[in-house]
Amino acid sequence: MDVVGIGALNVDLLYEVSSLRFGGTELSPGSKTYGTEETFRELIEEMERSAQLVGRSGGGSAANTVYALSRLGYETAFLGVVGKDEEGKFILGSMDGVDITRVKRHKSSGKCLSLLSDGDRSLLVLPNANNMFSYTEEDVEFLNTSKFVHMGSFAADSALASQKMLMDYLDDGVYVSFSPGEMYARRGMSQLEPILERTRIMFVNEQEMELLTGKGPKEGARALLDAGPKVVACTLGGNGSLIVTRNSEISIPAKRTVVKDATGAGDVYAAGFLAGYLDGANLEACGEIASAAAALSVASYGREGYPDERFLRRFAKEL
Repeated sequence: MDVVGIGALNVDLLYEVSSLRFGGTELSPGSKTYGTEETFRELIEEMERSAQLVGRSGGGSAANTVYALSRLGYETAFLGVVGKDEEGKFILGSMDGVDITRVKRHKSSGKCLSLLSDGDRSLLVLPNANNMFSYTEEDVEFLNTSKFVHMGSFAADSALASQKMLMDYLDDGVYVSFSPGEMYARRGMSQLEPILERTRIMFVNEQEMELLTGKGPKEGARALLDAGPKVVACTLGGNGSLIVTRNSEISIPAKRTVVKDATGAGDVYAAGFLAGYLDGANLEACGEIASAAAALSVASYGREGYPDERFLRRFAKEL
């Protein structure tokens, strides 16, 4: 097994909106907010009145990364929780090519409203079944057959506690990659310490870096390296990305593209980077693959534009 993902599994509902202001509330571009059932229902009703539904897809940060890796031709699997509902069936069906035999079922599935406005996007998430994440001894044995365990985030304290405990059970030969997202970044480095100590490759965007470390990309990356990761890849939107190790700082320019939906761009960046890393590419090449993969993903809605094996073969010829 190449990569096993751990994280939230959601149904993403993508709406084109004229602005990110609704009533007396204004959502921040690029933000991710966890809401209640009531908040979610009210916003859905508002969307049905005033916005255009442009897509419905499976979602969740780590799930996006693992699905993208599967499309690129890698052997992948996922640990998570979906509901015993129609949305759960839809989510599992959206993970084509990924081993989902270890995904558990519990009550209602997670949902995510992705609001798209002039290239910006804001997310409202209802975690539901994701809050019930746990793992078994058999799950740990399975994880230890993989080359990478790719970790995303959850809303519930108990799910994070499970992730931190899991670090003690992974074999030394299993690498960990980690995309903390905004929610875990807001918790700060101290709450993520056991995961950071075990992380090989860390993926953050500029906003998450600021939340997590209180520093900019370069200084923040150095602080993260001191906490455990060997490689920190920080995406900078239109300014590309920065890859930092103990001995190097590599700037990767962004690829020109038309942005329709930036949701999941960082997740596909992580998939491209891990693809290069698994194949033994140097870090600059990993960053170039990641940047090109992310550019493809934002030019379409949801997972429609995720790269496939042909993309990787074309890229291999250019390197």
